[in-house]
Amino acid sequence: MPKPQQLEFLPSLPLIAVVRAADPSEAIARAQMYIQAGFTCLEVTWTTPNAAGVLQQLRQDAPHCTIGAASLQNPQMVKGAIAAGAQFLVTPHTAIEVVPLAKDANCPLILGALTPTEILHAWHAGATAVKVFPVMAVGGASYLRALRPLFAEIPLIPCGGIGWEEVVPLWRAGAIAIGMGSQLGTDVARLKQQVAQARQAYQTLAQG
Repeated sequence: MPKPQQLEFLPSLPLIAVVRAADPSEAIARAQMYIQAGFTCLEVTWTTPNAAGVLQQLRQDAPHCTIGAASLQNPQMVKGAIAAGAQFLVTPHTAIEVVPLAKDANCPLILGALTPTEILHAWHAGATAVKVFPVMAVGGASYLRALRPLFAEIPLIPCGGIGWEEVVPLWRAGAIAIGMGSQLGTDVARLKQQVAQARQAYQTLAQG
C-alpha cells in the first residue's frame, strides 16, 4: 500500500473538523471541544453567524491549530475569509472564479467537486486540493476508490456525512485528508478516544 500523500497546510493527522453552529458562541464552544479531543485542523463554515469573528477568536486561542474557512460560495465570502486570517479556503462547489483571489493571498484553496469532470476542472483551474462532496451520498470509500486511479496526481479530500467507521477505508481509498462534522457528536471523552484511534491507524498506514 502506498504511503499517504501530504500537503503543507495539513497537520500530521489529516482530519479536518467542520465547525458549524447557529450562533458564534456555540461555534467557538464546539471548536474548543474538537481541539480538546485532539483535532488540530478546523474549518469554520461561513454560514455560521459572525464566522469571521469566530475564526479570528480561534486563531488567537489555538495558535497551534490550522484554522480555515469553509462554505465559501462567492468571491465576497472568500475576500472576507482571507481578511479574517483563514489559513486555507474551502468551497462547496467548483468555484473557479475564486482561484485568483486565493493565489493573490497565497492561501491554499480546496475547491468542491463531485463528478470526474468537476474534479478535473477544479484541479486544472488551480485548486490546491479538491473536496469530494457529498461523498457518502455517492458511495463513500468505494466512490473514492473508483476515482483514484483516474486522478492519481490530484489530492482528494472527501467530506459530507462521514462517520468514524469510514475514516480508515477512505484513507485506504486515497483520501489525502477527511472532513468531518455532523457525525462527531458532543461526547468529548469518546471523541478523544476516536481521534487517538484514528491517529494510530493513520500512522500504521503511513509506515506501510
